[in-house]
Order: sequence, then structure tokens, then C-alpha cells
Amino acid sequence: MQTHAKVVIIGGGMMGVGLIYHLAEAGWKDVLLIEKGELTSGSTWHAAGQCPSFIGNYNMAKIHHYGNTLYPKLEAMTGHPTGWHGCGGIRIATTQEEIDWFRHVAGFAPNVGFQMEIIGPDRIR
Repeated sequence: MQTHAKVVIIGGGMMGVGLIYHLAEAGWKDVLLIEKGELTSGSTWHAAGQCPSFIGNYNMAKIHHYGNTLYPKLEAMTGHPTGWHGCGGIRIATTQEEIDWFRHVAGFAPNVGFQMEIIGPDRIR
């Protein structure tokens, strides 16, 4: 095992693995990831990719959209299936405040790259 590194990442979950991937993509060589068990064997394995598409913060939405586009690229780069399937969702607003919040998110969603449409009860069936 390596005894010295410029960067040491503790934990091989989604964040640790993602960080080492991006450091490698940026050309970093002296990087070490330490994991006590198998990679992504903690809470990451059941977290559905951590790529929701309904995020109320513009910068966080950009990060999540990046993840949604990265998984298919990883599969193409490595030839190994990631097991990730992009899908949509339906959220139900029950108050005017929630409807206003949905409109806020829908306002910046296209700038991030997400498709979002607010529909009424008649179209949900």
C-alpha cells in the first residue's frame, strides 16, 4: 500500500469515488483513496444514483444534472454497465406555497438542462 500521497481521500462512497474520478480526469496522479470495505458498499449502494431532477437550488441542480449526464458516459467509456436508468417523476403540490415553489424550480430547470412541466390533476391520470 502507498504510504504517501498528495491527496488522500477517506471513504469510497459516491463522494470519494466521484472525487478521485474527477481528480484523475484533471490529470492528478498522486492520489490515494482509502476504503474500509468494498467501494460504494455503505449508504451509496442503495441511494439510486443520487441524481434527482427536482432540486430547488440552481447550483445544486446543475451538479445533479451533470451526474445525470455522466452515468451514460461512464458506461460508454468503460464498456461496463452502470445499472443507472434515467427516469422522470411526478410531485404533487397540495398548497399554493408548494405550487409557487414548483414554479420557481420550473423557471430555472431548462437553464440547467432538466425538462419540467407543471400539470393539473386532469393530466396526471
